[in-house]
Amino acid sequence: MIRRICNDFKYSLMGRYTADLIKSMPKKIIISIVLMVTISLLQGISLLMLIPLLQLVGLNVSDGSIGQIASIVSNFFVLVHIQPTLPLVLLIYVLIISSIAALNRIQLIQSSFIAYQFSAQLRKRLYIAITKSNWLFFSKNKSSNFTHALTNEIERISMGTTQFLALLASIMILVVYIIFALKIAGLLTGIIFLIGVVILLILRRRVLKSRETGENITYTTKDLYSSIIQHMDGMKTIKSFGMQDTNIEYFSIQTNKVASNYMDTIRSYADVKFIFDVGTVVVLSIMVLFLINILNLPMASLFLLIYIFVVMIPQFSTVQRSYQYSINSLPAYGNILKLEEECILNVDYEDSKKSHLKFEDCIYFENVSFAYESHKQYSVNDVNIKIPKGKTVAIIGPSGAGKSTVADILMGLIQPTKGKVSVDQNNIFDSKNSWRNHIGYVAQETFLFNETIKFNLLLSKLNATDYDIIIALKAAAAYEFVSKLPYGINTVIGDRGVKLSGGEKQRLAMARALLRKPYLLILDESTSNLDSKNEQKILKAIDDLHGKTTIFMIAHRFSTIKNADLIYLMDNSKILEFGTWEDLLKSKNKWFKEVYNTQMQYIE
Repeated sequence: MIRRICNDFKYSLMGRYTADLIKSMPKKIIISIVLMVTISLLQGISLLMLIPLLQLVGLNVSDGSIGQIASIVSNFFVLVHIQPTLPLVLLIYVLIISSIAALNRIQLIQSSFIAYQFSAQLRKRLYIAITKSNWLFFSKNKSSNFTHALTNEIERISMGTTQFLALLASIMILVVYIIFALKIAGLLTGIIFLIGVVILLILRRRVLKSRETGENITYTTKDLYSSIIQHMDGMKTIKSFGMQDTNIEYFSIQTNKVASNYMDTIRSYADVKFIFDVGTVVVLSIMVLFLINILNLPMASLFLLIYIFVVMIPQFSTVQRSYQYSINSLPAYGNILKLEEECILNVDYEDSKKSHLKFEDCIYFENVSFAYESHKQYSVNDVNIKIPKGKTVAIIGPSGAGKSTVADILMGLIQPTKGKVSVDQNNIFDSKNSWRNHIGYVAQETFLFNETIKFNLLLSKLNATDYDIIIALKAAAAYEFVSKLPYGINTVIGDRGVKLSGGEKQRLAMARALLRKPYLLILDESTSNLDSKNEQKILKAIDDLHGKTTIFMIAHRFSTIKNADLIYLMDNSKILEFGTWEDLLKSKNKWFKEVYNTQMQYIE
């Protein structure tokens, strides 16, 4: 029976949380428990010191159970050859209480350290798991879910851990008080304790509701985080449509839901505390009446018993509050645990062998097919592509043709369902991490931090010098505008590079990719959002790289791919045709002819 209960606790959420907490900082936890035990023992000694104090102020402490305790205290003073006087006893009492206060301070700091360090470890652990998860798993999850877990949920766990440690400390102190109360009036204390248990059982349903409200807080705050990120990202569109009031109303509804769930939690705490406090004071009053009028308990014993129960009540209240806070934070821990396990289950496995790929000849796609789990049809179907070293290879086709999926496979982000991708006959998925270290990628949507240009470029190569940065900027046709900025490469460019134009951001992204001197430069629709002037600057930079760097381009605009050495035409997940620009001009493909006729004025 006991073994089954222990196993149930071990595999319960609370059991896993407790084990995780202890495992994270075993030494700190031991020190914290030692402090708790020491404080509880000092609390017991402080109660013992009240007995000679009562005797010195004229109360009889020789009758009943308290007389036995008084005898032990008197023998202690005789043993140490000290005559108890009122100033001495008061001094000892002050010293003990001061020691308890000092240890409580240390315990508070220690508990807070454990709580925040445990939260920091959970946050780092989850971030590592998220970062090491494969691209398919990451891309199908909302980024707001990760943000919510790493911020709000971790903070709730931190608060819950603080309360959990406070719960342990209060229980230990309560044990000391209960032992003394049982010694003074065992039967009555037992009855009162049973009444207290009955009160707690009555309140059990309300206490357990804390976990339910905790789960609601997890769900509603997750939705709120998602809404915040979407609203911030779409603020320009919202304003352009004049939808501010509509979005404010929608956001207000979500905010009110979160506030309502937090208020449900507070009401639950307040209700339980109110019922518990009223119940305990009623029980205490009945106890005093019973002790005085029926049992005729000696005045010294009565005084000490009342004192014990008065100081016990706040401890009971602390236990109740701390337990509710701990229960309320458990769903947050469960959410973190679930997300971490999902990330680990979808880990992006390390290279199967340590050899580093070298690109000396050619990259091959050999009968490559890929289908997402949620789709029955292939996004890429039986594709064969050849990318010779030093050449510029382009892939064009309508939206949804599978071009970006080809790029994701080429970068080793997603593994083909069928077929093989190799570099000089070596499968890139045997050394995909090594391969990624030699790829420069420029996406359609440029990502830049609200930092300096130098900071943003060094993301691709941390040990690059200022000279390396300038060379990369020149190669990307970006040096001219960067040199005109107030602080050059040390200029802060704002959130997502808001202080720069679209063309300038795109050229910085190319410079960042070129800084690492990649084997392969992948340009994924890198000019599709640019005007003709900025597009020409990017195209000139690409042309200057021709023959020096192997380039793989994905494009809609024919002007982008006109000078490519080899062009692949893709549609409906398949490669339809390939060849030089002149070869494709003879193409009978309907889409190619329509786009060519539309864009012809920009090409010739």
